[in-house]
Amino acid sequence: MKARTLPGPAWVVAAAILAIAAAGCGSGNLDKAGNPSSKPVVLTLADGNLDTSDAQPFTTAVWKLSHGTLQIKIESNWRPNENYYETGLINDVRAGKAQLGITASRAFDTVGIDSFEALQAPFLINNLNLERKVLDSNIPGKMLQGLRPHGLVGLALLPGPLRRPLGFTKPLLAAADYKGARIAIRPSEVTADIFRALGAIPVAQKQSNSGQSTAGLTGIEVHANLIDSGFAVPHAVLTGNVVFEPRPNVIFMNHHAYAALTVSQRSALLRAAAQASTAGIYQGNDAASVADLCRRGIKIVSASPGDLAGLQAAVRPVYTMLESSPSTKAYIAQITAMRQASGDPTGTVTCPAAPTVGGTPGAATVLQGTWQVAYTEGELVAAGDQGSVPSEGNWGHFTLRLDRGRWWQRLTGGDPEVAPNNVLLYGTYVVTGDKINFYRHDHDYPGSDTEVWGPYIWSVYRDTLTFKWTGGTQGPIELIVKPWNRIVIGS
Repeated sequence: MKARTLPGPAWVVAAAILAIAAAGCGSGNLDKAGNPSSKPVVLTLADGNLDTSDAQPFTTAVWKLSHGTLQIKIESNWRPNENYYETGLINDVRAGKAQLGITASRAFDTVGIDSFEALQAPFLINNLNLERKVLDSNIPGKMLQGLRPHGLVGLALLPGPLRRPLGFTKPLLAAADYKGARIAIRPSEVTADIFRALGAIPVAQKQSNSGQSTAGLTGIEVHANLIDSGFAVPHAVLTGNVVFEPRPNVIFMNHHAYAALTVSQRSALLRAAAQASTAGIYQGNDAASVADLCRRGIKIVSASPGDLAGLQAAVRPVYTMLESSPSTKAYIAQITAMRQASGDPTGTVTCPAAPTVGGTPGAATVLQGTWQVAYTEGELVAAGDQGSVPSEGNWGHFTLRLDRGRWWQRLTGGDPEVAPNNVLLYGTYVVTGDKINFYRHDHDYPGSDTEVWGPYIWSVYRDTLTFKWTGGTQGPIELIVKPWNRIVIGS
């Protein structure tokens, strides 16, 4: 059961798109003679991440709104193993090497575009509710317009997780803790300025998270899911009440490629972008990731009020620099007013006072054990609704063992292309009420260690375990094809 980080039917759409041999864009669905053609227009979207779930709601919406006449082919892992992969991705879209791109807003200042810098004003957008309110305002539309002079068309700003300090060699609490510290960051002029203002040495971090050495680093600025998938090293300490900045993503397009589309195709892109910005899959994952970090022994601490005041004072020069731009100054003032009006506190994360195994005690008891399911290739295709093409290891007879927060999955028979009884996948899981998230820690292929499946809705009735998708689910369809039957109780 090879994993995918695509939500539900969107995986089927992506499979169909990736099967198309020729990718490009043209002026409408016309053949060479100018007659209507049934061949869809396929656009390439460059994504620097291996996990394509940030882009997937947009690509799925494009498919649906254009009735299949316009399709997006996601090229993930763009410029792998480069420190400045996001800079290269933006330049590649500008040069027409891909029609579209998705990357974090922080990266645009590395190519001389300062439209989004207010979003990175240190400690300003410090909770998910405020980020949502900012992105629901008129600010994103104005910021996206700033891409046009650079040969790009901005389509959407998508909400993203909150970035916090993780200390490898010591807790990062007060400004003094940053003096001389080597802090890993994703390349960004503003982010680098923030840590220089604190007296730290910013170190550009590569795209890949899993398996990277932390040698020589004091800490990293990162969000909870990335810690869980790549940086949950022994003795690491997360400062749970310090939020440097959010990490919104920008979907953007090469201006010439956009101009080559028909009016209806442009409309489909813009409507899809609007839908994607409110898809809801980008929020709430911190809770599951933090719960997993706590279960794995990562310590979470809080900075004191004096520490927080000292951090704020240390980064004042960054505000002076940002506010030298009239537009950025206006954005910061508008966001500050929204923050004061909302009164929402900092998005603090902490470990539960009394952590329980695998989530809640009841869930741990009910879910623990070994479960089995068997389904045919035809049943897998039928579950996909749109005629997917199964890959090897995705059908047959499976067992799933759930044991005190850890899971293993085996193929025990069925698909002749895969040897039975191989441990295909394994990792950890977190249960919150009737929701479950699976975190992969195997090395099945590059990037598998960064995958998160879920949340799924789970239920157990008379030794039958059923998984269902939620509205924002990312993960393989194979878990929901048929109910799983218990064969062993407990571990």
